[in-house]
Amino acid sequence: MQCVSPLLPILINDFQLHYSMGGFLYSLPILMIALFSYPLGILSDRIGLERAVGCGAAVAILSSLIRPLSTNFYLLAFSTAVFGLGFAMCFPNLPKLVKENFPQHLTGTATGAYTTAIPLGSGLGIALTKPILTATGSWREALLIWSLLAIPVIVFWWIIARMSKKRRSQEPVQQGIPQLVNQRSSAGPPPSSTLTSQKRYTTFLPVNGNQATHLQGHTFISVLIAGLLLSLLNLIFYCTIGWLPTYLTERGWDPALAATATSSISFIEIPAVLLIPLLSDRIGRRRIIMISGFSMIAICSAIVSLSPSLSWFVSPVLGLTFGGIFALLLALPVELVEREKVGRAAGAIISIGYVGALIGPPITGYLRDLTGDFSVGFIVMAFVGLVAVGLSYILPDARHTKHRFSLP
Repeated sequence: MQCVSPLLPILINDFQLHYSMGGFLYSLPILMIALFSYPLGILSDRIGLERAVGCGAAVAILSSLIRPLSTNFYLLAFSTAVFGLGFAMCFPNLPKLVKENFPQHLTGTATGAYTTAIPLGSGLGIALTKPILTATGSWREALLIWSLLAIPVIVFWWIIARMSKKRRSQEPVQQGIPQLVNQRSSAGPPPSSTLTSQKRYTTFLPVNGNQATHLQGHTFISVLIAGLLLSLLNLIFYCTIGWLPTYLTERGWDPALAATATSSISFIEIPAVLLIPLLSDRIGRRRIIMISGFSMIAICSAIVSLSPSLSWFVSPVLGLTFGGIFALLLALPVELVEREKVGRAAGAIISIGYVGALIGPPITGYLRDLTGDFSVGFIVMAFVGLVAVGLSYILPDARHTKHRFSLP
């Protein structure tokens, strides 16, 4: 998905596009993620994450093979949209992997572990596309190479998925909390040893009706806030990743150097998505990390607007904040809901979260068409970061989500 960013100037020239249309092309997969993550999250809860991810990855890669064959903008846009549909089928299942394989006190750490793949792929896509383009001489061949590299991953996933399903089928089925609640109501409290055993395999909190209603409402608000924060984060991130190479090139930077400065954001994200969730798990203070991170994003966006020559210094800070906040928000559905509904909760957060990613690049491109410069767009991103700072105050701290509860 990110290999399109360095190719935008060439695609805009080849297909005679406005900058706003270039931003729309870049954000098309995000449109599909925003529209379909929630319903596909519900589907994945029903068919299982192995099958959902395998099918989604196959759709994404097959559609990406059509992109290099595009003879006009509409075919390129269609194949890009279908790619996003396949990605939307995979994405809500990633938190589910954590829910099924890790204890609750390690949700942030485990989320950070798999999330490293996202900035790694993003950074490689941005950094290597220009050299590949130079070597091949064609943006079509550059897109084709990335698609071919992804095919073995699908095969490997299906092999691992079959092994995982076989392993789980051989494990004893653990007693769920509904049975535990019925036992407690009919036969009194279970022995302490039984209850301790149950806590190892469930994240439900037995509550009465009034408490359940209150907790369900609290869950809905937390999921909504997480989705809005992810939306604001993605708006800034995709605007930065999508347009910073073009912005720096227009300011006199060498195109390869501009792409390298942008890709460094994604590479710095890799340690951030590992270390910041780990820090959150240790100190139980998610809110202060979110507030500090969005504050830094706002400051860095303003610096890029006023002095793009400082992008080399700003990029590492953006990488740390983007990666850390992203991983924390993906960990939230794992902490809030039971295993059977993680897919839909994650899908809801992702659907809301990628609305910002959808509207951000086209709006920034439109502001570029209107003003002749990208600096106004980065000032807008600084304001968006300040809005996210205020919204972060409402997000519950990790210590407030130690007890999990069910969604209707």
